[in-house]
Amino acid sequence: MYNNIGDSMQLLNLNVGIKLDNTEEVKELLRKQNSDICVLQECMNGIEESCFPMYQSKNDFIKLKQYPYSAFAPLYIADGIKKDGKMTRDFGGKAEKGSLLLSKHNIKDHANQFYYNEYRYECDETEFCQKDWCRSIQNAILDIDGNPLQIINVDGIWNEGKIGDDRTIEQSRFILSKVRTDIPCIVVGDFNLLPHTESIHLLNEQLRNLIEEYQIESTERLEEEGIGESICDYIFVNDKVRVNNLEIIMDQVSNHFPLLLDFDVV
Repeated sequence: MYNNIGDSMQLLNLNVGIKLDNTEEVKELLRKQNSDICVLQECMNGIEESCFPMYQSKNDFIKLKQYPYSAFAPLYIADGIKKDGKMTRDFGGKAEKGSLLLSKHNIKDHANQFYYNEYRYECDETEFCQKDWCRSIQNAILDIDGNPLQIINVDGIWNEGKIGDDRTIEQSRFILSKVRTDIPCIVVGDFNLLPHTESIHLLNEQLRNLIEEYQIESTERLEEEGIGESICDYIFVNDKVRVNNLEIIMDQVSNHFPLLLDFDVV
């Protein structure tokens, strides 16, 4: 067992929303919360200078002075989104969508581990609801005053109704295969799954589901779709993480609510 390293730490998780032009609002949230670790999904990395500003959020986030360490895990690259042969969203140039980790602590190790297709050019969303594109986990080891902490950042497979399928069951098994049991581990992100699904139950069998423990009722706004609110964002921990508190930040910065975890590693 690790000794308690001192003051508690805070981790903030947020799906920033690829469809939203909200980079400045997210930056302000990150500055205000000033957490030790930020775990983000749906960040955009503009590869070409011609990319519109909202598709260059990754570079804006890593310039925040309170976070000297960062790692990006891209899922795919595209110059826009097409449906039925028509451009529905123009990036202005080639850009990557992916997951971003910001940290006040050194990132000792980092891997972008694919489990559903591989990194590639993707732009046609005509059959996205049936097939999705590419999915990976961002798997990182942080150095917390000489002790390791594993962070697994998840942006899960999109599935109709978020009720899960064979792909999301394999997703959960893949995540569990990467969880370290010898060091503290936090698995966090947008899983695109409702709480009652078999895929979430698989994770519950080996990890603490803090969304369930803290009786969180909603992590995502879906008013624009006319179906109310839902839970799809989660934080799981192993037994080497001491949880002090978990709260939902009722902020309008994204269609997802930020999750704020206060914890120690032991």
